[in-house]
Amino acid sequence: MTAKSRKTAIKWYAVGTDRWLLLAVVSLLVIGIIMVASSSIAIAEKYNQDPFYYLKRHLVFISLGVFLSGFMVALSTEWMNKLSRLMMVLGLIGLLLIFLPGIGVTVNGAKRWINLGISRFQVVEAVKLALILYLAGYVVRQKMSLQNSMFGVMKPLLLVVVVALLLLMQPDFGSAVLLMIMTLFMIFLAGARYRDLSIISLVAASAMAVIAWAEPYRVKRLVNFIDPWADPYNAGFQLVQALIAVGRGEFGGVGIGGSVQKLFYLPEAHTDFIFAVYAEEFGFFGVMVLIGLFILLIYRMFVESKKAFAHGNEFAGYASAGIGTWLALQALLSMGVNLGMLPTKGLTLPFISSGGSAIMINIVAVAVVLRIAYENRRADLKAIRTRGAS
Repeated sequence: MTAKSRKTAIKWYAVGTDRWLLLAVVSLLVIGIIMVASSSIAIAEKYNQDPFYYLKRHLVFISLGVFLSGFMVALSTEWMNKLSRLMMVLGLIGLLLIFLPGIGVTVNGAKRWINLGISRFQVVEAVKLALILYLAGYVVRQKMSLQNSMFGVMKPLLLVVVVALLLLMQPDFGSAVLLMIMTLFMIFLAGARYRDLSIISLVAASAMAVIAWAEPYRVKRLVNFIDPWADPYNAGFQLVQALIAVGRGEFGGVGIGGSVQKLFYLPEAHTDFIFAVYAEEFGFFGVMVLIGLFILLIYRMFVESKKAFAHGNEFAGYASAGIGTWLALQALLSMGVNLGMLPTKGLTLPFISSGGSAIMINIVAVAVVLRIAYENRRADLKAIRTRGAS
């Protein structure tokens, strides 16, 4: 390789990386590692005789996520589009396998995992990414139908209804709502008529409200969310402890490892309610830094989406916007639950909470956007060279 070709190769590599996106992801992962170690040390020592049990597990799944990301970064968006339908089919099969004896695993009354022998896998996390990629391909293929007929809008929603029903059988109401909102957003982004979207959104919201009120435990969660202090030692205990943790953090926090609420007061301190422990240890200032990192992450994803549309790669544009919407919604819902602004849902905080399936798929999803960023920069460089040659 000549000196000139080496210089060109380095340049191609450099322009293929969204440094701000990488900075946001790496920063969130580092914060997550610190918080998993801090929030889980007491429970891990008591139940696993190893204070760093959950930290080690967390690091293993981060490593697996990075390993799988290598394949996604190497896969062109053209091939992602071709494989998106197969991914969705595999996701549906995975959701069905959960209900087979010996394969599905039940934890705390919820059947959401499949047994892989060495570990459990929460299928819905992979389904979230598969659905986004499928919808990105669908709206590109059926854009005219989406923009001009109710039937074109209904077809992808029928798929989401099937997925939502399977999730409600687990039960996983939070993920079902999240997938429905994500789908409606991507249909809106594709240019569906406001009339069609309004009607469908009204029907979907009404159906979800009926489903929520049909189960006594969901009604109880809603009532407790409105006034957790009415039953602070029973139904409202988890939210009350989370609010105490947030309040103790004040402006500067009590310091890393200084949380009291994580010491068997706050249930699920290292998973669903890790944000409350973070707020206790890092305070208001730390919370603003964390929110800022999420804003940077989502902003860069939408920047790459806009660039992909500008280069004519519509699938990449919709995929990047869909992934950004998913992570933004899940982060918002998780923080909202911890702050008592939303009813309790079993949703982890992306890149921060302890959890094998979630953290692994979150990293793979970012890898998809990094591939899109690479293709955007490659297209930019090609356009510059074309103008230079002419």
